[in-house]
Amino acid sequence: MRFSVTSMFDLGELPADLRRSLRLVYASSLMVIMGTNLVQQVLPAMTEPLGVTDAQIGLVIAVYTAPAIVLAPLLGVAADRYGRRPLLIGGLILFGAAGTAVAAAPGFGWVLVLRTVQGIGFSAVIPLTIVLIGDLLEGRREVSGQGLKVFIDRVGELILPPLGGALALIGWRWPFVTYVAAIPLGLLVALWMPETRGSATFSARRYFRDLVRVVRNPRLLLAFAAGFLRFFLDYAFFTYLPLFLVRSHGLSTAGAGLLRSFHALGAMVTSSQAGRLAGTWDKGNLVLCAFLASGVALLSMAFAPGTGTMIPVLLLYGVANGVISPMQKSLLTQNAPLEVRAGIISLDRLSQQIAKTAGATGISLLLGVAESSTLFWVMALLSFVSVGLMAPLAWSGKDRSGSAQG
Repeated sequence: MRFSVTSMFDLGELPADLRRSLRLVYASSLMVIMGTNLVQQVLPAMTEPLGVTDAQIGLVIAVYTAPAIVLAPLLGVAADRYGRRPLLIGGLILFGAAGTAVAAAPGFGWVLVLRTVQGIGFSAVIPLTIVLIGDLLEGRREVSGQGLKVFIDRVGELILPPLGGALALIGWRWPFVTYVAAIPLGLLVALWMPETRGSATFSARRYFRDLVRVVRNPRLLLAFAAGFLRFFLDYAFFTYLPLFLVRSHGLSTAGAGLLRSFHALGAMVTSSQAGRLAGTWDKGNLVLCAFLASGVALLSMAFAPGTGTMIPVLLLYGVANGVISPMQKSLLTQNAPLEVRAGIISLDRLSQQIAKTAGATGISLLLGVAESSTLFWVMALLSFVSVGLMAPLAWSGKDRSGSAQG
């Protein structure tokens, strides 16, 4: 059999039209994560030309992610009501047009306005990349599909920061020009992506009744809790890690970035085996074990004597992430009926946005009152305690998918 990435994920025998749809989904996912991973490396090059401080330039990221906090639930309902295709097409085109326009922004105020508009496009697209994999695939293949999404996103995590940094050497505007690629991608979605929405009829009363009923499913509650904890820990850990490496271990910012890449490599290994893991073990138990591994990795950071010993620690943290991410996504999609799936995923995205803010803010507050080792102890303890709290949810039955009416 001819080797391909899809065959590695047990997705090589899918019909051609289904493979094409999945390629569009994965391309959309990679495109919108460029909104942060590409731009983060450009920020230092923007301060002097735009006449702003280091504190102010952080708003370029903040205004991009902020719209999702408000819009995620509304866009989820819209996707279930009007269909996935219109939101995906419109979101990609808006993302590309606004992002590219930043390259021509006359001042910092316009940069923030256009990044906010681009963030609206991001808010529409990112939950649909999870929803559509759940719509297009079933069972073990759905888990493999979510694993492939995580794998591709981690490849982007490796490639995009150096790309952004290289383009910024030419000029800060050039990285934003790359967002124009989202516009033809949106047009390809219009040509080739089928509509996967469920029932053609829509009753607002029935929809919200079903949403409230479904969200009480213990396996969905586990997925919500796992998503919140994962992003809380990630944003706390990766907000503090560069400061810790530079100030406590004398690394350069480039060296700190290179060390972080081991996290992405670890996640790529396990995400590539997501379908096989889910075919052997229960997804809920896999999530619990992965959070235990995350806790061990965080605790080990407190005792790591040098940067060399941090490599296996970051690999372990990445390995755990490569299990948690696809399993959590699959728990959501396989326990959310088609008719309310986008709404469920959007609620999860809202929870994750809150977790990102809380994690980054929490670690910033602790930085002023605690030693470096204490911060890792706190994060590890949170991971271990959360496993105990989530265990009853993980052991409360099996995944079930189907109609909200059933």
